[in-house]
Amino acid sequence: MEPHLEKARLATAGYAPAPEASALIYGMIGMALFSVGMWGAGRFYDLPLISHLSFIVVGSLIAFPVGIWLRKKRKRRHVDAYQAELARLGGGRRS
Repeated sequence: MEPHLEKARLATAGYAPAPEASALIYGMIGMALFSVGMWGAGRFYDLPLISHLSFIVVGSLIAFPVGIWLRKKRKRRHVDAYQAELARLGGGRRS
């Protein structure tokens, strides 16, 4: 790897690291975090979650694309930062 590419990669990893997991994993983590949050809220307010199962399912289905959107945003932030580091190091803009 060329030295300026390696320097740009290392500099970018410090403040805008690339997402390591796939979009599917991000979606599943979003669903899991929503479910755990609902469980915690149900325990705190002493609500039975079975009677609100449809709300939990709909919320989880909304949380899945939110997780995918978050990965896309993080990936775009990483690519933009990498391109900025390349330009700063004099490597020019690469695709």
